[in-house]
Amino acid sequence: MKMKSLALGLVLASFALSPASAADVTLKASHNANADEPYGVGMRKMGELMGEKTGGKATIQVFDNATLGDEMESIQGTQIGTVDIAVTANETLANFVPDLSVFSLPFLFKDAQQMDRALDDPAVIAEVQEALKAQGFHLITFFSAGTRHIMTKKPIEQMSDLGGLKIRTMQNPAHVDTFKAFGANPTPLAYTELYGALETGVVDGAEAANTNFYAQKFYEVAPDWAMIGWLELVAPVIMGEAAYQGLPDDVRAALDAAGKEAGSFQRATYRDSDAARVADIEAAGVKISHPDITPFRSAAEGIKQGYLKSDAQKELFDLIGKVE
Repeated sequence: MKMKSLALGLVLASFALSPASAADVTLKASHNANADEPYGVGMRKMGELMGEKTGGKATIQVFDNATLGDEMESIQGTQIGTVDIAVTANETLANFVPDLSVFSLPFLFKDAQQMDRALDDPAVIAEVQEALKAQGFHLITFFSAGTRHIMTKKPIEQMSDLGGLKIRTMQNPAHVDTFKAFGANPTPLAYTELYGALETGVVDGAEAANTNFYAQKFYEVAPDWAMIGWLELVAPVIMGEAAYQGLPDDVRAALDAAGKEAGSFQRATYRDSDAARVADIEAAGVKISHPDITPFRSAAEGIKQGYLKSDAQKELFDLIGKVE
């Protein structure tokens, strides 16, 4: 018994003398998708890289499925300290930083690959960082929410087929005006209400990426899928500027490096996921069409110019256009 007590005492003593297992810095990260979707995968990659680069000193705790609030609440959380890191569709963040509305413009990028290069461009990053900092935010990296297409209850073979259809859009003026230009009747609606709205006929269709169209089973209530790639949806990953500057120097440097790597990883993951989902969508019985996108691009041109109002918006637009 004495030997057992001695052994137990040595074990307990070893725990008492060992360093604390908890990381010195734990950052809470919020997003509104499932854990296995690209947002969650990207956030966990960032946390993994943070741990490696700090020798376990810093980590990121990821909260999926809007556990810490929806996108608007998560952005506000970075301002008041209830959330450290948030990833949000640019359209939501632009409510706080209007200059970023440039990323909401239709056909802004040539394709997903050109978007990837633009989001890694130092001049583009610096311009975005300046706009965010002025509003109390800090850019960690850019994620992607995919190339956006159109789901409907009837086939869309050409732009005129959208005439009068009620298409759910995000609550974003540029998106609303874009779908008006396409001939549709845009209907802003919360994403969480979309499935029911399609099922009951409140809307006739919506825009989405291959990945979330399939993951959310929207094909059950909107079985036609027109692939036009009208938008590459940018998703900035942000912190509050004060919180970022308050991190230890080595943790801040590790976060910068982890963010850059995780951003590239997540965007590549989303492109791969979008490509892989085409076969899944077809297997689910979805009718896929490939309308000529030339009329869509032409209709969108006037929208783009009409939304470039400030010098900062024009500068960001021009910088993106210069990236080959």
